Amino acid sequence: MTNIIQARHLNKFYGKQQVLNNINLQVNPGEIVGIVGVNGAGKSTLLKSLLGLTRVSGDLNVCGLNPRQAQDKLMQTVSFIADTATLPKWITAAQLFDYSEAVHPKFNRNLAEQFLENTEIKPNMRVKKMSKGMITQLHLALVIAIESDLLVLDEPTLGLDIIRRKAFYNSLLEDYFDHNNTILITTHQIEEIEHILTRVIFIDNGLIVLDEQIENLENRFIQLETLPEYQTQVEQLKPIYSQKTLSGHRYIFDGQDSQTLSQFGKINTPELADLFVAMLSPKTATEHREAC
Repeated sequence: MTNIIQARHLNKFYGKQQVLNNINLQVNPGEIVGIVGVNGAGKSTLLKSLLGLTRVSGDLNVCGLNPRQAQDKLMQTVSFIADTATLPKWITAAQLFDYSEAVHPKFNRNLAEQFLENTEIKPNMRVKKMSKGMITQLHLALVIAIESDLLVLDEPTLGLDIIRRKAFYNSLLEDYFDHNNTILITTHQIEEIEHILTRVIFIDNGLIVLDEQIENLENRFIQLETLPEYQTQVEQLKPIYSQKTLSGHRYIFDGQDSQTLSQFGKINTPELADLFVAMLSPKTATEHREAC
């Protein structure tokens, strides 16, 4: 299987500040990968490097191309959406489709127009007259109409209400993804993409602190809710994270035996948001940096 993305030892500095720290990454066709981190963690810089928009040191191949040396050719196989507020206010939907048809050889205007038929957007409506949700739908129309190997989304639902955010990701699955293309999403709203991901990557201070298939999480991570009288025994088992609750404590373990933990209370698989907090807690993050 040919990798859609092959990155080895990527490093990036802005002055003395290192924003990517020895990033190694492989992404295969058919994956939906979430890259999650707080603001300033390095996720947008990583995406820009994959698109050839910023220089990095290391070896990088995207869709069989060097992003910096063959950016024009790369953009024929990659679609990219950043914050949906980036469209010019004066342009109409029809003019945007005219432009896309002229510059992108794989743009299918009929598909874009069919998608808009199920929205309130009219062909001659200008972007400045559209709501945030309508602009997002217009972006989706463009994405769905372009046959691309890789779709890159950088905080695509920033500023949208929860209804519009859910609608965006539902449309992405139903109208775009077909297991032959690949989607890369950066966000800090992890709970909203958890249900669509096949793989998750946590990035912190330019480091990848977790890279795991979603289906493997329940075999690796365990969340335990227990009473105060078990605190000493449980903490000897080295949880990666602990939190006090009204009735006792909540712990998250990495690689611990479930039968051992179940004698102390209720166990389950942590949600991605809780796991993200655990992996980026000061103790866990320090241990990871030392291991690297």
